[in-house]
Amino acid sequence: MEAIKRTLQGEIVIEKVNLIRATMHEAFEIKEILNDDIFDYNKIIIDLTSCDYVDSTFLGALVFSYRKIKEKNGTFALVISNGFLSKSFLYSDISSIFKVYYSLKEAIENLTDTNKKETISEEH
Repeated sequence: MEAIKRTLQGEIVIEKVNLIRATMHEAFEIKEILNDDIFDYNKIIIDLTSCDYVDSTFLGALVFSYRKIKEKNGTFALVISNGFLSKSFLYSDISSIFKVYYSLKEAIENLTDTNKKETISEEH
């Protein structure tokens, strides 16, 4: 199984992190992957539901990528499990930076709905 697997859902790119522990060893890889994604896409979801642990270096790579996509008015969302990782993210106040969801379906629906709302508001 690939450590990080890309799939597309319409205009949204989804990067599934298939690791129990996302650490500095994978931080450079995710940063490169997301850099390529940001060049080609405006909506990115990072699926961390398989992760029990994300270290500060890996999280730093996500924050770096978040800032880059915000520069081009893109959207960056995280999907986390409802267990230990979610508590870590909430206690570290990381949810004030990222859009955080507890299911991939919810994230896709919200990013897709954002598109529809923007289209509707542009027409009026």
